[in-house]
Amino acid sequence: MPGDPSQCRVNAERCLALAKRAWKPQTRQSFTDMPEAWRRLAAETESDEALLRAIAEMDFGEPYEALPFALKLHSWAA
Repeated sequence: MPGDPSQCRVNAERCLALAKRAWKPQTRQSFTDMPEAWRRLAAETESDEALLRAIAEMDFGEPYEALPFALKLHSWAA
């Protein structure tokens, strides 16, 4: 999967450093707002990687055959 969560966090820190050096208030604010997006991307990437690992570990060999009695519905009304 493309993307590296640790690199996203490095980018977040770089944005904060750039915000400190920015002269224009609008630029400073832009760099101040970006770290949250980088951190969110890192968390989402980690979550996606975990999901993909779980899917990769699943066995999709043979289709599941439900037992005939499992398909019969019971009425709960008395």
